[in-house]
Amino acid sequence: MKNRYLKGAHISERKVREMLKLFCDDLTATQIAGITGISRITVNAYLKMIRTHIASQFEDRLPMTDRSLIEATSLDQLLDSDAENATTETAYKKPFYGIRAIDDRVHSAKIIAANQQEIFEWLKSAGTRNPEAADNTNIRSMQAVIDFNNLKLYRIENGIPKVASLKGPVDDIELFWNMLKARLVKFRGLNGNTLDLHVKETAFRFNHRDKNIFELLVNVFHNRPLHAAKQLN
Repeated sequence: MKNRYLKGAHISERKVREMLKLFCDDLTATQIAGITGISRITVNAYLKMIRTHIASQFEDRLPMTDRSLIEATSLDQLLDSDAENATTETAYKKPFYGIRAIDDRVHSAKIIAANQQEIFEWLKSAGTRNPEAADNTNIRSMQAVIDFNNLKLYRIENGIPKVASLKGPVDDIELFWNMLKARLVKFRGLNGNTLDLHVKETAFRFNHRDKNIFELLVNVFHNRPLHAAKQLN
C-alpha cells in the first residue's frame, strides 16, 4: 500500500492524515482509535513516531554555557502516582527540567542524573539562602525548574528557588507549566519512555500556538517520512 508517510504501512495514507489531524487536536490514543477504527496499539506506535519527529525537528533546547550539565534524552525512571510520597533517598532520581522563556518561546532541558540529588536538596530548601547548594551546576541561571517528583514548579529568583505561587505572575513559563500539567492529567501519568517526548511535544505546541500545526507537521513528514523516526527510537 503506497503511503508517503510510512514505508510498508498497513493503513492508507488518508488514515494516517486523519490520525495526524486528531493528534493535532490533542486527542488521546484511545479517542483516536475510537474515531478512526484503528487499533490502539497501532495508534500508539504512530503517535510515538510523530512525537519523536517533533522532538528531533522542533526541539527548543535551553541555551546553556555548559552543555555537559544538561541532557535531552529519554528518561529511564517512571513517573508514578506515588510521587508525593517519595522518600529523600529515591525522590531525587526523578526528572528535573530547567526552563527559560526567551522571545515568546519556552526552552526546556532535563538536568542530568549526576546532579539530581544535589538539585533535590537545593529545591527542598526553597526560600532559604544556601550559597553552597547546586553551585557546580548552571541551574541558578534557570528562570524556573520543574520537579516531576512532586509536580511542582519552582521559580528561580537571584539564584534562589521559590515554589511558584497561585498568585504569582502569569507569564509564558506559568502558561507552559499549566499546559504541561493538564497533559499529565489527560494522559494519567507518563512512564519514562514517553515523559521526555511529552515535555518536548508540549513545548512544540506552546511555541507554535499561533500556527496551524497540522500543516506544519504534514510539510515535515513529506520531507522526512515517519519511518525515519524508527531509527531515532
